[in-house]
Amino acid sequence: MDGAESRASLVGFDREHSRRDFLKTAGWVTAALSAAGFGGVALASRADAQEAAYTTYQGLGDAAILSVAYQLELLEGNFYAAGVDSGLFTDDFSVSQLAAIRDHEFAHADAIAGVLSSLGAAIPEPNLVFPPDVTADAATFLTYAATLEPVGIGAYQGAAPALVDKNILASAISIHNAECQHWNAIKILQGIVPPNNVAFEEPLPLQTVLEAGAPFGITA
Repeated sequence: MDGAESRASLVGFDREHSRRDFLKTAGWVTAALSAAGFGGVALASRADAQEAAYTTYQGLGDAAILSVAYQLELLEGNFYAAGVDSGLFTDDFSVSQLAAIRDHEFAHADAIAGVLSSLGAAIPEPNLVFPPDVTADAATFLTYAATLEPVGIGAYQGAAPALVDKNILASAISIHNAECQHWNAIKILQGIVPPNNVAFEEPLPLQTVLEAGAPFGITA
């Protein structure tokens, strides 16, 4: 599957999904991260929460896990493409950062599509939608970006132990690391100091990932 095909899914701007609806995602993610050990929770409790997240992916199979990952990567690629094309960012540094992330996300999607094909699995064709104000201004766009990135990170981390093929696992870890860099890049653009302000990345349960992605057309 080439790059053009991976970008072919329809991306709409659905006015039924307001910024308030989207930012509920941040609430779900924050709650999940808090349950996983932030906010002074004991390390043992954090380990228990991690184990609970991991078990939600067990038994799905590599193809089903990659199907969700593909849709998330396609969503992020189209999201950053919209940001680059919006004209909201005019300085070379910001534009180059967002363009690099866009290209990474599409590269991830293409790679995952190739693996799905090799497994004989169907490649999803999500009908992606964005809230109408996603490109209202630069700050709003970056707020969305800072909410999307932890979802992808948490999805990869949660699913990793459930992947059967260790070659696929190695690739997933590589993508996870790139997504962490993306989140830091967004925090730099937001002016957060220090941007690398997370000591431990945390897994998200599958249901949390799907709830976060549902308003954008992501399905299991």
